[in-house]
Amino acid sequence: MAQQLPPLYDQLEVETDRYIPLEHITYGGEDPHSHILHPDNEEEAEKLVGNDYPYIDHSFYYKFWNFLYYLQSRTLINFLQYFRYGFRLKGKENIKKNKHLFKNGAMTVCNHVFRWDMSGVFTAIGWRQLRFPIWRGQMAGADARRMHTMGGIPIPASVSDMKKFYEALDYYHEKGYWLHFFAEESRWEFYTPIRPFKKGAFNFAHRLNIPIIPMAYSYRERTGFLKWFGKEACVTLNVGEPILPDPNITDNRAQIDDMRRRCHEAMVKLAGIKKNPWEYNQTEK
Repeated sequence: MAQQLPPLYDQLEVETDRYIPLEHITYGGEDPHSHILHPDNEEEAEKLVGNDYPYIDHSFYYKFWNFLYYLQSRTLINFLQYFRYGFRLKGKENIKKNKHLFKNGAMTVCNHVFRWDMSGVFTAIGWRQLRFPIWRGQMAGADARRMHTMGGIPIPASVSDMKKFYEALDYYHEKGYWLHFFAEESRWEFYTPIRPFKKGAFNFAHRLNIPIIPMAYSYRERTGFLKWFGKEACVTLNVGEPILPDPNITDNRAQIDDMRRRCHEAMVKLAGIKKNPWEYNQTEK
C-alpha cells in the first residue's frame, strides 16, 4: 500500500543534494499552524499560564537551573545531538562576521521540525542567552521545567495576561538577551516545506529595531554508524545572512510584511527548496 504523503508534498521540489524524509513525519493537516501535541491536562496548563505565572523569574531556583541547562545545551547536548540526529551546522560565519549589527540584540527565526531543534539554535549562537515564546500547552508536558528554565516564555490564553508576556520579552531584550521565534507557531516532525509565518515575530523585530537571523533545518539520509542511534533523518541547521528593515519602505505595516516575506524566502533557500508549496502569508489571505 502506497504511503500517504503530507499535504502539498506533490508540489514540493528540492535541490538535488537535499533529502526529503518520507518516514517519521508528523503533521497537523490542512492548518499549517495546528499543534500535533495535545497534553491530557491542557486545561491545567491554561490555569498555570495566568496572572500568577512568573513571566520574569528572579528566583534562585530559576537562575540555578537556567545556568545548568545552558551549560548542558552547549556541552553535553552538543555532543549527543550529533549521534541522535546526525546534527551539522552550516553558515555560522554569517553570525560571526555580522556581529557589529547585533549591538542592540537580534532575533533568530527557524522552522520547527523536531524535539531538539532549539538545541541546534543554541549551538549556532554560541554562549549568548536566548528567550523565546512557547506554546502554553507545553507547560503541561514532560518538558515544562526544562522549557521554562531554558528561557521559554509561554503565550497566555487571555488578552489580559498578554501584557505580562510582552513586558517579559521587552525586559529580557533590554538586558541584552536575544530573542527566538518559531514563526510557523507549531512543531511538525520532519516536515520539509517551510510553512506560513505568523506576524508576531516580525512585529517584535520591527518595534525593537533588531535584525532577524534566518535559520532552516534540512535533512540527510541516515547512513553508516549513525543508524545505530536512531531511525529518523539526520538534520543540518543552515544559518543565513541577517535581515534588516528596508529603509526605502516608510509604512510600518509594509515594512513588517516585507521582513516576514524576505525571512520566509531566505529560509526556503537555506532549506534547499526550489519550489515551496506554502506562501509566507497564506493563512491570512
